[in-house]
Amino acid sequence: MEARSLSTQTFYQLPPLNPVSSAPLPSPIGPRVAYRPASSLADSTTPTPPRYSSSPIPLPTIPRQSPSKVLGVQNGVTDSQRRNSLAPTSPSKAEKTIIIIDDDDEDKVPLERPVAVEEPVITKPTKPPAVALEKPAAAPIQKPTATTLQKPAAVPLEKPVAAPLEKPTATPLEKPAAAPLQKPTATPLVKHAASPLQKPAAAISEKSTLNPRAQQPYITAAERAQILSGARRPVLLGASSLLSPATFHADFTLDEVRYLRALTRKTLGLSTDKVVKDPLRDLEKMLKRNQSHISRILDAVAHERRLPSRRRTDLDKFFRDVIGRKTRPDPALLRIQRDNRDRRVDLAKTSRVQALLHAREIHGQRGFGAMRRLVHFNNEFRKSREESLELRAEWTGCAGDIATITWVSNDGFICGTTEHSDSHNQQYNKPGNLVLGSCSLGTLRAYPDHRIVRPIVTKGENSTEAMRQSQDPWLYSSVVSSDYDAVHARAFTSGFDRSVKIWQVEPSGASMSLLGEWKHGGNVNFVAASKHASGLVATAADVAVDAVRIYSINEDNISKSSFRSYSCSRVTDAEGNTVSTEKWAYYPATMQWGLSEDVKHLLLVGYSPRSRTDDDNDIPEDRRDTGELCLWDGLTGERWRITSATTQNVFEVLWHPSQPSFIAATSPLGLDLEPSVRTQIRIFRPADKAEYGSKAFSPFKVLDCMALDINELSIMPNSYTYCYITAGCTDGCTYVWDTAISDKPLHVLRHGKPIDEYRVDREREDVGVKFTAWGTTPDRFYTGSSDGIVKVWNVRTHGNPLVRNLLEAPAPITSGMFSPDRSRLVVGDASGRVFMLSLEEEEQKPASFVQLRLQGSRDLKRVRRPTPIIRHPEPAPPSHDADGKPIEVETGSERGHSYLERSELERHPNPTIGVVQGPQYADTGLFRREAHLYGDPSQPLLATWEVKQQEAQKGFSGRRRDRFAVLRPIENWESAEALHSSNLGVDQAIWVPEEIKQSLSGDGVDFDLMADYILDYEEMPVEYDNLPA
Repeated sequence: MEARSLSTQTFYQLPPLNPVSSAPLPSPIGPRVAYRPASSLADSTTPTPPRYSSSPIPLPTIPRQSPSKVLGVQNGVTDSQRRNSLAPTSPSKAEKTIIIIDDDDEDKVPLERPVAVEEPVITKPTKPPAVALEKPAAAPIQKPTATTLQKPAAVPLEKPVAAPLEKPTATPLEKPAAAPLQKPTATPLVKHAASPLQKPAAAISEKSTLNPRAQQPYITAAERAQILSGARRPVLLGASSLLSPATFHADFTLDEVRYLRALTRKTLGLSTDKVVKDPLRDLEKMLKRNQSHISRILDAVAHERRLPSRRRTDLDKFFRDVIGRKTRPDPALLRIQRDNRDRRVDLAKTSRVQALLHAREIHGQRGFGAMRRLVHFNNEFRKSREESLELRAEWTGCAGDIATITWVSNDGFICGTTEHSDSHNQQYNKPGNLVLGSCSLGTLRAYPDHRIVRPIVTKGENSTEAMRQSQDPWLYSSVVSSDYDAVHARAFTSGFDRSVKIWQVEPSGASMSLLGEWKHGGNVNFVAASKHASGLVATAADVAVDAVRIYSINEDNISKSSFRSYSCSRVTDAEGNTVSTEKWAYYPATMQWGLSEDVKHLLLVGYSPRSRTDDDNDIPEDRRDTGELCLWDGLTGERWRITSATTQNVFEVLWHPSQPSFIAATSPLGLDLEPSVRTQIRIFRPADKAEYGSKAFSPFKVLDCMALDINELSIMPNSYTYCYITAGCTDGCTYVWDTAISDKPLHVLRHGKPIDEYRVDREREDVGVKFTAWGTTPDRFYTGSSDGIVKVWNVRTHGNPLVRNLLEAPAPITSGMFSPDRSRLVVGDASGRVFMLSLEEEEQKPASFVQLRLQGSRDLKRVRRPTPIIRHPEPAPPSHDADGKPIEVETGSERGHSYLERSELERHPNPTIGVVQGPQYADTGLFRREAHLYGDPSQPLLATWEVKQQEAQKGFSGRRRDRFAVLRPIENWESAEALHSSNLGVDQAIWVPEEIKQSLSGDGVDFDLMADYILDYEEMPVEYDNLPA
């Protein structure tokens, strides 16, 4: 079975069961044919045409028939088809008939699900009933005179007698005359030809519970609850595990209960002739009153050997359930079966496709007729195909949040991550900031090229020499943007190492090689390759002036490619003075090339004010909602005019995929704005050149949004003129508009609470929705947010738009992108994991699983262990430091000798003291400057440090000599032995007789000398406790 979220392996499943009767079932039924009445089956050979309707087959009315009860299926677990009570029948020439009833709707379930309905034995019928398929209710039923069983409805039977066993002897309860057991003959009354999606199903023979050849295990109600609870979650199976279905529980049937009741009464010496309505309740009363005799009853059952399919432990567990009233009201079998390919889902999908193909074949593209509604067949086929999109591979070990994903083909992709590079967290910096993935090879390979020499930190914990020596000399930088030029087969990556790298990548994603790099004056936040044949590439860096560059590729030397620089007009004021300061500036916030043929050479850039100190309070209040929207011609360098909203803060821009128009998310602008409107999306299209005097774009529609900030925009055309527009925002919602309807959102697609906690304002502290993408049709829209879930939506519905949860990640979703052919989806999260989802099950990558114990529970959870990325080789150490000075690599011994040679250190004459400060020690600069006045080592110590120094020197003041007593050797052994004997005599002096010792102990003498002699306080009268203090 294919899981709907993270796992896609083969799992356990409890399939439906076949009913069990007291008599052996017939041999498997042969291929089914169309139903005809029993009277004409032998004569008629005319086949019945197949049925195309999905409605159920009419069930023929069979007289004196008691169908089995079937429980519903939930979460892949079924309580099985209920087994009829094995009511004893009288010997008769009439034979039982098994009726196989099938329906086309049942083709959606696994093949092992024929439904067998047992027809009770009819004694002395006066007239055979006529069975008609078309009008079941018209079948005549004659009501013979007979006594009835306990609860079957309208089933006339004779007086109940015991069912014959292997040895034809009467049961202890009724003692009827023994009768030989005849094998019943199955007469198929309803038969059908095999479905095109399913082979003819054969009836699976179930052994009777009294049949010695069938082992029937029984487990307690508590064990059943645990198994059913665990079966709700998919479990991965090995290749050789559970190759055939296994029954793990079989309830005791009515015949078995009657037999145990009679044997219990016989063992306890009670009357066996007593007739009761409910034998199970009678057995319960006897077991409760005689629990000490249960072992005798079990011995009696083992002695008679009438229940060979039940073990002693099964009987003991059943008795415990009976006493606790935990038995099931209807007997049932519980079975577990392997499901290799989730046949239920596959058959449902295949059935849907077959229905669409049939409707299109019969009624054409109109979609009416069999579909009963207007259907767009192309969309329906694509939606059915997208239902197979599931997780196929998972990698872990990237350096940080997956910030950018770019496909270089339908197989290979590039991912860039964020890094810890600040002075206070550089110790967490690690490789894995740039990786190349291959779906076919199942690999994710790291590359070390985006790195810089680790800068020297002067403050904080990373400033110590020990931290510098223990850390990598290289500092890996964040890779935050990437793009691919499919025309010239070149990939581009940019990051905080202030450079753009140009790559040649193999289409399979196996490897890539560096072609060149472009250095910038600041962190490069954006790189975008134009779809134009000229191969223009634009970059945007964190610099106040000339932040945008457009490169023209030099094929001979890519690193020396020429470029033009561009700046927004708000960098300087009307007088030519620079607007930006040392604390804030206008930086590019978004950048996109045109997509349609007429605008592929146009570059759209949005500017926003940003603090240089990471504190937004540094931005003036009147500048926070300002910015600029700029449009340049990459071929000529000409700037196109934008007629409105050019001075607003720009969050995101996006071009229409097929028309010369674009949308821009900006801060609100207008006089009659509603209070709830906090951002707006404007739709621009080319303006009349004669009206404005130059090439220009002007807005013609404005969409109001209630979110504070917008992360992602997307467009899906729904006609030549109109389209769906979506905005993924920091509040965890995605707003959807239909431009043909209104400027108000059509849907607000909400995600759950973020995984990472926030303090006050979610919209300012949380990342929100960071992934939005359309599927192959407007009926499927995908979003990923900080709750770690990728959701699938249908925005064209008027009801609940949520289709399903596609992926659940352990961290917030930070990026995602579909492959060019929409057959694969790569998603990244904030924990450095990369997930690959695909439509093809053959791309399932092997994954190991571990058992983890849940907190506060004894249950074990099976967790997928992702594949680690392939680490790159360790780069050679740098030759120069961050300041450009050559790095002299020397060992500790060499460094020590150099200190001695420069007289910065010297050896003390006393070798026990070692090396001390030399006359030139001040040249080293190795002082605790914070301990001196003004931080100057030449100044005296601060009082707090001087106290510590004096305390340390106090222990070494004055001359002190430690004297140790030396034991003198024994000169006279004889006198020492005599003294020892004398001492032993003194010890024996206190060895008094026991009577005297007890007397002395009574007087308070302590012989052990080990008690603590603590005087007890004298207790004072109660009135002294209330005296004032």
